[in-house]
Amino acid sequence: MIPTKEVSVSKDDIARYYDTQQVFYTLFWSRTALHYGFWYQDTKSLGQAILNTNNFVIDTLAINSGDTVLDAGCGVGGTSIHIAETTGARVHGITLSDVQLKIARRRAGKSFAAHLLNFSKGDFTSTLFTEKTFSRVFGIESICYAQTKTDFLNEAYRIMKPGGMIAVVDLFLAKQELNVEEMKIYQKTIEGWAIPNLATVADFWRYLQQAGFNNIAFHNMLPEIRKSSRRMYFQKLLWRPFDFILSRLGNGRENASAKYQKPFFDKGIGLYGAFIAAKSEFLEPASH
Repeated sequence: MIPTKEVSVSKDDIARYYDTQQVFYTLFWSRTALHYGFWYQDTKSLGQAILNTNNFVIDTLAINSGDTVLDAGCGVGGTSIHIAETTGARVHGITLSDVQLKIARRRAGKSFAAHLLNFSKGDFTSTLFTEKTFSRVFGIESICYAQTKTDFLNEAYRIMKPGGMIAVVDLFLAKQELNVEEMKIYQKTIEGWAIPNLATVADFWRYLQQAGFNNIAFHNMLPEIRKSSRRMYFQKLLWRPFDFILSRLGNGRENASAKYQKPFFDKGIGLYGAFIAAKSEFLEPASH
């Protein structure tokens, strides 16, 4: 068995990936979001599945009009806008991508909840927000981009009000030790999407505890995203010749993540789920 490896990815690499690839997500996946979406028994479209994920965050974090929310890795702002329009909460979204930021701001300007929305360029592992700014923090398929996951969790804890809650909806490793075939699938899954590494569920639970969060729960949502996983896989097969030509025209190496993410889940290498945790309302006084 082989210990998992990291892919060498900088923040500039991540920004460049989304600056160049956002147009394809918009054309071939969704205009409002980049995530898998949750398919329930009565879900009839990808658009509904994506809204299901947004509503899952609203419901599990109990977001209401009194909340100030951070969307950590907001993409084009679809979830932030939905939350503001649905709950009346104030939402601030941050992204590394100039292209995504421009789209998010444009879309927010057309929303009736524009006065509740703010988007900026920023790194969620090191923000400019003061302590205890937000009552809710969440990231959907974005926290995987933190080179060191504890950097994000420590920062989220710092800027969160006592009694606040956090949600991380993402891909996770099911195990730390992989065989040669599993390692190839794992590496191919993350490198095309410019993800540096994935944490195991057990490790991420421990990271939350170390950051100071409590009342931790993990929801395994793999059954709910399998339809999107299959859709992504077959869409990739259909568009592979186009993707190959683009890579040869200088658009970088061929991105095989959409192909490999399906066996990543199917072979039990990875999981998809949501961590929910809280910051205690009654904090111990700082020691000196």
